[in-house]
Amino acid sequence: MNYGFDMDNVKRNTYSEFLEFRLAEIVSDNVRRYIFESGYTAQELSTKTNLSVPTINRLKAGEHLSFRGICALAEALNKQPESFFVRAK
Repeated sequence: MNYGFDMDNVKRNTYSEFLEFRLAEIVSDNVRRYIFESGYTAQELSTKTNLSVPTINRLKAGEHLSFRGICALAEALNKQPESFFVRAK
């Protein structure tokens, strides 16, 4: 089965860690894509979302993901929060 990445390079011990790794990848891909499509700068998004620029950059990198942060971005970008958790086709 092709998961879209090389399973040999995934260093995870448990299935839940694997799922967390995969979800972070999907969310960060969507965050980057939606921000790029919006044309907003990180500073503009910071103002619209009340999130700091470093927090926005962490969301783009898939680090320290929070549902609050995703919801704030979704509202600012006029997206449904659920859309951040689905792999784009």
